[in-house]
Amino acid sequence: MKILHMSDAHLGRAQYGLPEREEDYYRAFREGLMRGKTADAVVITGDVFDSRRPSTRAMLRFVEAVEGVELPVYVIGGNHDFSYVRYRAEAEQCGGSCAGDTVLRLLDRVKLAKLLCWSPADLGGLVLFGACATPRDYAAEYRKLLQKAPPGALLAIHQAVEGVQARYPAEEDDYTMPQSVFQGLSYIHIAAGHIHDHFAKHPIGAVWAGSIEVWDSGEFETWEYVGRFNKVQERATKGVVLIDAAGRGVSVKSIPLPDSRPLYRLRIYVREGKELAGAVEEAARLFDKPGAVVRLEIMGTAEEGVKTRQLAAAFTKALYVDVVDRTSAPQRAVALRGSAFEELWRLLREKLGEHAEVVIKAMELVREGEREAAYRLVLKALYD
Repeated sequence: MKILHMSDAHLGRAQYGLPEREEDYYRAFREGLMRGKTADAVVITGDVFDSRRPSTRAMLRFVEAVEGVELPVYVIGGNHDFSYVRYRAEAEQCGGSCAGDTVLRLLDRVKLAKLLCWSPADLGGLVLFGACATPRDYAAEYRKLLQKAPPGALLAIHQAVEGVQARYPAEEDDYTMPQSVFQGLSYIHIAAGHIHDHFAKHPIGAVWAGSIEVWDSGEFETWEYVGRFNKVQERATKGVVLIDAAGRGVSVKSIPLPDSRPLYRLRIYVREGKELAGAVEEAARLFDKPGAVVRLEIMGTAEEGVKTRQLAAAFTKALYVDVVDRTSAPQRAVALRGSAFEELWRLLREKLGEHAEVVIKAMELVREGEREAAYRLVLKALYD
């Protein structure tokens, strides 16, 4: 039995409000489904749509894509298209037999996709058991619901699990379950959603298909400028997973999807306007490509501030340029108050001279969680 595992399609999402980026998600969804020609079924582990009230366009694109494959499609509710709290209230009213207030229920009724919310489906000797997204606060209830799964089932969930290493979400969130929830349960594999990293794994036997398209700038190909551009992060890989279940054994295969368009995140560390102009000119030469989406993050200090529109205008071929100004004027790099701060500032100026402002700014960045940016800012000061 082979199952094509897809997740986090987020159909209808238009990054930066761009219709072209919305089309990228639809295209990736179709590409993913095409990878299931050798499969016996498709399971989408949550966040089929980007909203609980998807647009008509998103619904139609889903229908068109699914009708193009001759395979049964199973879906579970993710946190973007399903409310567990509301489900609990409705389930109490209808004796637990309803599927919650979600558009996925409509897809189920018209037999385009079978919705599995704490319910099993027999795939011909293999039982697939779906569990919709559940907040961590309901972990005890979640475990009880998972115990409804027949022994040896393949679980389909939309959760992060404590201990998994991922770029998104980078930290534990409301949908991160403790490992103890799965201890002692009898299952052969966990096909998981919610984490966007393709082919992320956890020792409990979970594999995440990841989102089918790049979600935000944190997944962009990332370059940093400290005198020159250096690549610090590859673009996040996106794809689907082919699950091959035979008896009690399961094997999984990563199937990457092609990149949609150039996506660049450029972090530029500067100390003066002349340097900024040169850095942006170099950025345009290297990264101004047709259809590209570029995020420029300007760090450091700037006497005259940053003219975002002027910087964006340097790119003439890119689809979209997002300029983020994180600089501060040297004379107001930090607002100090009180005698203790005044003494600290005096000591920093005495020991570090002009670099005192760099240290203060680096401390601000660390406080904001931007440790890498703080490191690069200090490195830039040393480089100079």
